[in-house]
Amino acid sequence: MMMPHPILYGGLALDRAHPVRREADLAELCRHAGARFALYWRGLQLIGGTPPSAVLAGPDRALPLIAEPGRDVVLLGMDAAGPILAADISALEAGEDGPDLGGRWVLLRSVGGQLPDQDAALLAYARGLLVWRSRTRFCSVCGAALSFEDCGHSARCMAEACGTQAFPRTDPAIIVLVSDGGDRILLGRQPVWAPGMYSCLAGFAEPGESLEETVAREVAEEVGIRIREARYVASQPWPFPSSLMVGFEAIADAVPPTPDAHEIEDARWFSRDDLTRFGEREAPGPDGLFLPSRDSISRFLIERWRRG
Repeated sequence: MMMPHPILYGGLALDRAHPVRREADLAELCRHAGARFALYWRGLQLIGGTPPSAVLAGPDRALPLIAEPGRDVVLLGMDAAGPILAADISALEAGEDGPDLGGRWVLLRSVGGQLPDQDAALLAYARGLLVWRSRTRFCSVCGAALSFEDCGHSARCMAEACGTQAFPRTDPAIIVLVSDGGDRILLGRQPVWAPGMYSCLAGFAEPGESLEETVAREVAEEVGIRIREARYVASQPWPFPSSLMVGFEAIADAVPPTPDAHEIEDARWFSRDDLTRFGEREAPGPDGLFLPSRDSISRFLIERWRRG
């Protein structure tokens, strides 16, 4: 049974059907009468309705749009009605609004927080696999072309002398809410972010490093502060393009931060009262400040702390 997940893009209840995808013919699955396709066009995904929800196309509608099923389609999983697949139709020529399929083509991040949880998780899963597919065309060992297997979930080098397998990439990254153990948390901002946005500190795990070690190193590198302890809270799949965000809370002395000029433009300690003056991206607070969007684990960690 799927455990409930408190953060968007996780908790997908779909059966990922590992035995099916090892043995099935992908072309036959595409023609299944109950097949449904999550369509992807040049980084955009199809939604419709108010409030919005994912649009899944049937085979009669989707198959004419797909250039090569073996190359452009992956099996996401199975439900009682049949297979659910993701299809990259980026080869289809269309205007900047995308192919006219009766919905709206959007960046997932722009609408994720408005979608039903299961729809957001399904589109994130589809996006993660299709982005990997679009960026994985040649063997990283010998440079030969790859052929896709496992209904799109793995690839194999076509050079007989090599045969190296490739699998979807997921980059582990920590994100940490640092508090003083009392009424203040440490938030920072990168210079590339929209002016006024402050968020938790984050960074990628390095080879030979545990996640707890990554937390301590990133906080020290980015703001010059040594944490005393770190505790895992939750994780979030983050297909923008291919990360798993692992969320922590950490405690440190409330000394003035020293931002790393290469990565952090500013870092400050904020109290719960300070956070009441923050707004949303669409409507910053009175000081021009706002928190990360509600689809992010950073916002989840901040709101969790704010509620005590």
